[in-house]
Amino acid sequence: MSAPAPAEYCARLDRVGPRALAGYCYDRNRLSTRFVVELRIDGIPIAWTRADGFVESLAQAALEDGCYGFAFHLSAEMLSGGGQAQIMVANIEVSPARPLSLAVAPADETGRDEGAGHVRWIGQRHIAGWLARPSGMTPEVRVSLDGRLLARAPADRWHHLDDVGGARAVPGFTLHLPLELADGHEKRLVVTDGDGQPLRGSPLRLVAFPDALTDLVSARYGPEPGLAQWRATMFEALLPRSWPLTDPQGWLDRHALAAPAQPPPPLALAIIGTEPEAVERTLQSLDRQDGLNWIAAALPSADRLGFASEDLSVFLDREARQCHALLCVPAGTEFRPNAALRLAAALAATPTARLVYGDIALGDDARAALLGFPSFDYERWLEQGYGALAFLIPIAAARDATRLGAASLFRLANMQFDSRDAPSEAVVHLPGIAARIPSLDLDAATRQLHAATRQHLVARGIAATVQAKRGSVLPAVHVARTPPSAELSVVIPTRDRADLLRNCLDSIRPALRRRGAELVIVDNGSSDPATHALLERVTGEGGRVLVEPGPFNYARLCNRAVAAVRGDLVLFLNNDVVMGGEGWLDELLGRLAEPTTQAAGAVLRWPSGIVQHGGIVCGPNLSATHAFDDRFHGDPGYGDLLRVASEPSAVTGACLLVRRAAYLAVGGMDEAWFPVNFNDVDLCLKLLARGGRVVLTPHLDALHLGSASRGADRRPDQRHRYQRELAALRARWGEVLQTDPGYSPLLALSDDPYTALADAPRTLSARTRRVGAGRPIPAGL
Repeated sequence: MSAPAPAEYCARLDRVGPRALAGYCYDRNRLSTRFVVELRIDGIPIAWTRADGFVESLAQAALEDGCYGFAFHLSAEMLSGGGQAQIMVANIEVSPARPLSLAVAPADETGRDEGAGHVRWIGQRHIAGWLARPSGMTPEVRVSLDGRLLARAPADRWHHLDDVGGARAVPGFTLHLPLELADGHEKRLVVTDGDGQPLRGSPLRLVAFPDALTDLVSARYGPEPGLAQWRATMFEALLPRSWPLTDPQGWLDRHALAAPAQPPPPLALAIIGTEPEAVERTLQSLDRQDGLNWIAAALPSADRLGFASEDLSVFLDREARQCHALLCVPAGTEFRPNAALRLAAALAATPTARLVYGDIALGDDARAALLGFPSFDYERWLEQGYGALAFLIPIAAARDATRLGAASLFRLANMQFDSRDAPSEAVVHLPGIAARIPSLDLDAATRQLHAATRQHLVARGIAATVQAKRGSVLPAVHVARTPPSAELSVVIPTRDRADLLRNCLDSIRPALRRRGAELVIVDNGSSDPATHALLERVTGEGGRVLVEPGPFNYARLCNRAVAAVRGDLVLFLNNDVVMGGEGWLDELLGRLAEPTTQAAGAVLRWPSGIVQHGGIVCGPNLSATHAFDDRFHGDPGYGDLLRVASEPSAVTGACLLVRRAAYLAVGGMDEAWFPVNFNDVDLCLKLLARGGRVVLTPHLDALHLGSASRGADRRPDQRHRYQRELAALRARWGEVLQTDPGYSPLLALSDDPYTALADAPRTLSARTRRVGAGRPIPAGL
C-alpha cells in the first residue's frame, strides 16, 4: 500500500471589511477533507471555525463543490490594535496562508471621521489636543463656558495623526484655563476650532481645585498624615497641577524660595562684564539676599562669558581670600530673593561637592524663558554648557582652575570634572529658579563653549571632534568621539512584514559592511514566504537568523539574541526603523567611547516629520512616556534639548546600543514582567542603578514607523497585558517615577512632558545623578 501524498495546502486570508476577515483553506491532494482553521493575532489564538463555506471562485475552478471558505467577524477592539493575523490548520502547527497585516485597512474601508479634531483633559486646568482640519493662517482652539468665551489659544505645536488615510502632521495645542475655574465644582466646557466646529471630547467635563490636595491633607491630619498623604500624592501624580510656560512671572510670584535654615559661609561673586548698569543690577539683587556675607568683583569681558584668568586669580587671592566659595554669573544677572543663599548653603552642606548649579530664567524681561534643568547631565553639559550660567564652586577649586588657565564660565565649570574619576555625585543640582540671566550673544557663547568643551576633552584624553551648532536660547556644539574598536552585533527582531525588514536592512547594510558588524535577525515565527526568502538572503550574505516562535515577547527575543551574538556591543533595531545618511552608526558608537556610558539611543521621527521619540520621561501618569512627540523634526525643543545630546533616564528599544557585558550584568530585559512594554525603560533604569549613563543623540536621521509591525495596545488581551506591565513598573521603579533625575522637578508630569510648569515644584532639595535599585515586584501582582 503506497503512502498518502503529503499535504499541499492552498489557502488565503483577507480583510474584507472593518471587522471581518475571510478566506479559504484546502489540501490539493485531499479535496474531500474540510479543515478547522484557527485565527491567531500576533501568535495569540483568537477564534476557530470550519472552512466549509462556499467560495464561488473555487467552484468555478472545478475544485469539488468549492466549499472551503471561512470567515471571522471580530470586535472593533480586536482589530484596532493592528498586528499580524494568520490562520493555522487546527491541531497542526502549519500556517497555510500568507499572514495579514491588520495595520493596513481594507481597500473599501473609508477613513473614520475625525471631525474637527480632538481634546482631552490632562489634569486640573490643563487641556490639550489637536485640530484635524485647521483653517486660517493661525489655527486656534476656543473654550467656552455657558456660552461665554473663556479662553483661546493658537495651535502652535504638532500632533502625529495615523489613520486609514495615512500618517500626517496636524496642528496641536496645549491650554491652561483661567484660575477662576479652580473652585472644586465640575465644569462643562465646549471646545471648538477657530471656525466654531466642536472637537471630539467636547463638551469636556473637568474639575479643578484652588489648593493642592497634599496641602489640605497635611492641614487636616497634621505633619504625619500617613496613608492619606500617600493617597493625595498619588492623586496629584495622576492628575497633575500645572502652570503655563507662557506665564513665567506668574509662576515665579507664586513660588518663592525659602531661606536656608543656617546662614552659609562668606561668598565671593565674580561678575563677568563691567557695564555699569548691568553690574549694578546684579549687585542690587545680592543686597536682597538677607544674611549673605559676600564680596564681588566685575571682570572685564567682551561677551559676559569670557575673562582673563589672571583677573580672576588676583580677585581670589586678594579680596576673596577669606571666602568659602565662588559664585560666577554674567553681568546683568538678577538673583531671586534667597537664591544665592540657597546655592551657598547647598555647597556648604555637601563637603564632597565640586560644583552646585541652579535653574535659570533666560531673557531680558518678565517673559524670560524658565529653564528647569535635570540633575547632572554630563553629555548635555559638554554640548550646551547648560549649568554654567549660575554655578558655585569651592574657592580652592576656583584657584586651581585659574592657575590652569580657565578663561570662561564654561571652562571654569567643566574643569571641575576634568578628572577621569570625578563622580557624578560631585556635581549638585539645586532645583529652583536662581536668577534671571540676560539673553546671550549666541555666536559668542558658542565660540566659548566650543573652546571649553574641546579643552575639557583634551584634558581627559578623549579623542573627539567638536563642531559648532546653532541653538535657539543656549549655545550648542556636537561632540563626535572616535568610535571604540569593539566588535558590534546588530539585532533585529521580526515577524513577517518583509517590506519593513527589507527597508530597514537596505538602510543599515552599507554602515554594517564598513564596520564588519555581525547581523542577527530574530524571527518570531514568520509564515510569510516573502519574509522567508528575505531571511534566506540574509543568511546567504553572512548574517544569522535565530528562530524563536511563539507569542510576541520582545524582551525574550532580545535576550535570546544577546546570548548568541559575538559582539561586545549590541545594537537593537526595530524592523520598522530606517536609518538615513552615512554617519549614523559612528555617531551611536562614539557615545560609548566614554567608559561610563552603558547605553545610547537616538531621536526618532515619524513618517509625518513629527518627533516620535526624544527620550523617555519617567513620571507622567505614574508611567513612562516619550518626550517631544508634539514637535516637528528640526524644532529645538524645550531648552534646545533636540539640538544637543543629553542623558534621559531611558531611551526606546527601537534603536538602542548597549554594552553586552552591562546588559548581562543586570539580567538583560525582563521577559517575565515586561514582555512587550517598558522592557527598555526597566533595562535603562537598571543600568543607571549600577552607575552607568544612558545617552540620547539627535545627531543622526532615524525614521520610525512606530509599531507598524506590531500595532498599538488596544485589543482586550493587549490592554490586560499592558496594565500588568504598568503595575510592575510602578511597583519596581515607583521612586524614580516620582523623582526622575533626567527631568526637572520644576516641570509638570503631564502626558506631554516639557509643555508646562509644575504647580508646585515636586522638590527644591539638592540632588545628584543617582538612581536607587528597583524594588522587588510582588509575586501576586
